[in-house]
Order: sequence, then C-alpha cells, then structure tokens
Amino acid sequence: MPYSELNRLESERVSLSKQQGGDGSEGEWARLDPDPVLDRYNNIHPWANNRIKLHVPEGFNDYINASLVTLVSTSGKQSALKSGVQDKYICMQGPKKQTVDHVWHMVWHEAATPYNSSPAVILMLSPTHAPASDDPTKTFEKCFPYYPVDENSPPLKINEKNDLGEDFKAEVRFISREPSIEGTAIEIRKLAMTVEGNDEEKPIWHYLYPNWPDFGALEEENVASVLGLMDISRKQNGQGENPRIVHCSAGVGRTGTFIALEFLMGELQGGAWEGWDQGPMAHTDPIYDTVNQLRTQRKTMVQAYEQYAFLYEVLRKIWEEKYGTVCGGGDYTHQEKQTQICGIDSPQR
Repeated sequence: MPYSELNRLESERVSLSKQQGGDGSEGEWARLDPDPVLDRYNNIHPWANNRIKLHVPEGFNDYINASLVTLVSTSGKQSALKSGVQDKYICMQGPKKQTVDHVWHMVWHEAATPYNSSPAVILMLSPTHAPASDDPTKTFEKCFPYYPVDENSPPLKINEKNDLGEDFKAEVRFISREPSIEGTAIEIRKLAMTVEGNDEEKPIWHYLYPNWPDFGALEEENVASVLGLMDISRKQNGQGENPRIVHCSAGVGRTGTFIALEFLMGELQGGAWEGWDQGPMAHTDPIYDTVNQLRTQRKTMVQAYEQYAFLYEVLRKIWEEKYGTVCGGGDYTHQEKQTQICGIDSPQR
C-alpha cells in the first residue's frame, strides 16, 4: 500500500482534531495545544485520548509528551511466539532538561506495574546530540541526558521544585554498566529508582542505541544489532503486561519503526503470515496496517518514507531466510530455489 495513503489518512485526522477543540476533552482525534516548555517539537504531540497522564495532585499539570501504544495482530491469528500483552509500549519524545522529572515520575507509575520492584525497560534510539543539517560543524540537542551516565554521576533528585506536587520525591542512581551485545555500539546501564515513603526499589534497564540516523533507515550491517536489542529488552522486561518505554528525539520516526519491526517480525516468525495469499487477508498489507494502527495511537509514527520502505526490505529478507523463497524487488536478493511467491510488495510513495 502506498505511503502517501498513510499520510492522507493522517491529514484527515489532523483536520478533525482542529474541529474538536484543543483541551483534550472532545473527539477521537482531539489534541492538546503544543507546550513551548514541555514539547521538544511544536508539530509532534500526542492524541488526547491515549496520552499518558501523570499522577499529580489536582491543580498540577499532568502533561508529558508520551503515548500508550498497543498493537494487535492484523493477520487474524496471533503469532505463536509471543503473547499479545507483550506488544505494549510507551512512546515518548526525547526528554528535555525541563521534562526530566516528568519522565521519571512516569517511569515509576507506568512501567513495571503493579509491582514497583519489577524491572522497567527504557530504549533510547537517539544520541544526545547530532550534527545540524545545515551546518555539520555544529551540533544540536536531540535528547537531554536524563539518566546517570556512570559511577561518577551523582544520583538524580526528582521533583525538588515540587512541580509535580509535594508528595513525590524520588532518586535515580547509577548501579552498573553492563556488557553490550557483542559487536554493537549499544550501551546498557542498570539504574535504580526509589521514592520517599516507599520501601520498594525499582530496577531500571536503560538501553542506548546511538547509531540510527534521524529520519533514515538503518544500514544493513546494523540490522542484526537492533534485532538483538529487541530480544534482550523483551527478556529484561519482567512481566509481559508491562510496557517498555521507547523514544528517539521526537518519539515517532525511529521509535515507530522499531516498534513496527519488532511486532511484524514476531508475526512473521510465529507463522501468522503462512497461507496469507490463500486466506481472507490476501488483499491486505500487514505492514501498512500495522503502521496505520500505530498512527491512530501516536501521530506521525514511522515518520519518513525511507523508514517505511526499510520495514519491507528487512521483512522480505527474513521471509526469504525462513521459507527459502525469493521475493521480487528490493535491495535483498537471495539465490535459493524459489518455491512460492510472497505477497508483500514494496511500498509506493
């Protein structure tokens, strides 16, 4: 299905949102107005109906640029590899200096519930700084370093200014730097969070993947490292019903691509697409449907055409390796004997 159709549907939702008010209380596609302090970009903010609301006292701002996303199989049968409750994520923008407290407040209340002592998992798919597009000699902030970096980092004191109410005082400490996945640039940190008045300590696994270009697709040699990141972060997630927190800079491009790829790989590897071309779903496109499903929960997910095309290329390669078939087109071409044709075509612009 063409990428342009995804953008057309999103434009319709945005038009409806302008008709439905900006206070977040009306309509399926209502949105809050951009917050110049709390939002990193003025064109990326969540749909009101599934935004995360901070657990703050009445009269305090409950806003954070984060959305709860849940993916459901589009195949008619769920993958045998995974339970549907594992396809829950919190997608957020890369924190700003002004939102560090908000992020950790959300981590405590939304990740690893109902047990605060169960691990929380955060995946950071952006470096903190990157070269400016108009002047590569200059850098600009993509994500504020909101976590303790190493053993020399002092504990983060959360909500010292009472912006989130007087009753929430927390501390985030660096525990250890863990061995990375061999051959990758992934940085793995174990952190711990405590809250005054609560006896439990929440362990936090923080994964930094710095090599994914903004608005772009991964280079082929980096695909395996991202697949490894998916695997290790799922295993560390503790309880299946807990959402993992995923972010890049805006929390839509690389974030959406990572989530879509992980979900679709689980579908493919679990056999959910077997017999696709003979069944009632033959005229549907699971990649298109999954990206559209994401966009109904957070605007602009899988932000660039290159990211959308990347999903087809990687999944085509995995299909060929799994079934020993050749799919026409694309960058990946295998020479195994063709025994059947896979029915997922490359997207059109």
